Amino acid sequence: MTRMLRWVSRLSEGIAAMALAAIFVIFLLQIFTRYAPKIAWLMPIPPISAWMNTLEPMGWTVNLISLLWVWIIFFSCAFFVRSRDHVAFDILYQSAPPRGRIVLTGAGAIIVIGIMLYSFAPTWDAIMASRLMELKKLQTLRMPITGDKIAVKYLFASYILLMVALILRSLWTLLFILRGVPDPSPDTPFLDVHAGDKENQNEH
Repeated sequence: MTRMLRWVSRLSEGIAAMALAAIFVIFLLQIFTRYAPKIAWLMPIPPISAWMNTLEPMGWTVNLISLLWVWIIFFSCAFFVRSRDHVAFDILYQSAPPRGRIVLTGAGAIIVIGIMLYSFAPTWDAIMASRLMELKKLQTLRMPITGDKIAVKYLFASYILLMVALILRSLWTLLFILRGVPDPSPDTPFLDVHAGDKENQNEH
C-alpha cells in the first residue's frame, strides 16, 4: 500500500511539474507575440524581422494559463501537498497532551469528512450538472480532438477532485488513529512518500 501511494505521489508531482512548465512556456510565448512587432527592427535578419512584424497577441494564452493554474493549485493540494505543509493555527493542538492530539486530529478528520460529504452533491450540481456551466465557454480554448470550445465547468472541476481527496485523506488519518499511531496528523498525511519509512522506523 505504501509503495502504491509513493508511486501515485511521484506521478502527481510529475504531472504538476509538467503543467507548471507549460505555464512558463505559454507565458513566454504570450510575451513574445505581444512585443515581437515592436522589437522586430532589432533583428538583423530580414526574413525573421518581417515575420516578427506579422505576429499578433495570442488571446488563448491567457485563458490556458488561468485554466492550468487553477488545476495546479487544487491538484497539488489534493495529491501531494502534505497536511503539515499548510498554514495552520495549531496553538491549541501543540499545547494538548498526546492523547488530546489524537482526539483533536480525529475530530478534525470527522468534521472534514462530514462537511465534504454534505456539500458534495450541491457542489456537483452547481458545477458538473449545471446547464449554465455547460453553456458558458472559454472562448479562446478548444478541445484538441473535437474542436469544441471548453466549458467553464472543467475549470472548476478541479475543486471536486480536491473534495474527493480531502475525504480520502481524512479517512486515511482515521485509519492511522485506529492503528494506534501516536500522532498521525503531522507525520502520516495521505500520499506522504515518507510515511512508510517513518512507520518502519517507529516499528524498529
